[in-house]
Amino acid sequence: METENKIIKITRNFSATPEEVFDTFTKPENMRVWWTDQTTFDIDPRVGGKWTIVRKEGDTTYTAIGEYLEVERPHRLKYTYAMPQFSPNSDTITIDIESDGKGGSVMTYTHEGPDVVEELASVKEGAMSESEKGWRKGFDLMESAFKTKSHPSG
Repeated sequence: METENKIIKITRNFSATPEEVFDTFTKPENMRVWWTDQTTFDIDPRVGGKWTIVRKEGDTTYTAIGEYLEVERPHRLKYTYAMPQFSPNSDTITIDIESDGKGGSVMTYTHEGPDVVEELASVKEGAMSESEKGWRKGFDLMESAFKTKSHPSG
């Protein structure tokens, strides 16, 4: 993670093609591998398209919303990310995906904006923010699904 710029940056290798990785961020049937069955998706993955993800956890409902800024399947996805119940701000997430030349891919995830800056400011040096922990857990779930090939392809 880059702390000097107050962004979260994670680079991850996956045993899946760039197309499979990209689709895990844009197709609800593929996104389920790192969300829950109680999650609903309203996704319009085109520049200017809006997205909403609603997840229930016990008695709490979490809503994330945003707009797609760049959609270049399978190599780049950039979108705004907001959770209005917690903050009026929007952060920006960029996902860059390249082939590793061996049938897999290398993904670089970058999260920047006012909310992540605020979150990172309260994290002790050497510690990991809650957002980074959450994304890393999601990426672990994605990799597990790719290895078992239990995710839909396409």
